[in-house]
Amino acid sequence: MMAGRRLTYAGMALVQFCLAAPCLAADATLPDDVSAFISRRDDCDHFRGEASPDEERQAEIDQQLRNLCGESDAELARLKHRHARNKAVQKALGDYDPNIEGGSPD
Repeated sequence: MMAGRRLTYAGMALVQFCLAAPCLAADATLPDDVSAFISRRDDCDHFRGEASPDEERQAEIDQQLRNLCGESDAELARLKHRHARNKAVQKALGDYDPNIEGGSPD
C-alpha cells in the first residue's frame, strides 16, 4: 500500500511540474539520455523543496531523494561533456545546479 502512495505523490508532482512549466523531458529533439536525466532531476528538485512534519511522509520524501538525486551531480557533468557541441542540450541542462549533493564542485 505504501508503494502505491509514493507513486501517487511522485506522479502528481510530475503532472504538476509539467502543467506549470514546459516539460523538457518530452522534447523529442533532445537525446534520450538527456531527456531521462531531465525527468529524474526535475522530480529530484521537487522533492528537494518538500518537507513534512509527518514522520511517515518525511521518510517517503527521504526515500525519493535517495532514489532520484543520487549521482545527479556527476551525471549532469557527464551529459554536459558528452553533448558539449549540442546547443539544445547545453541550454536544457544549463539551469540545473551542478552541486546538489553537497560535495565540492569540480
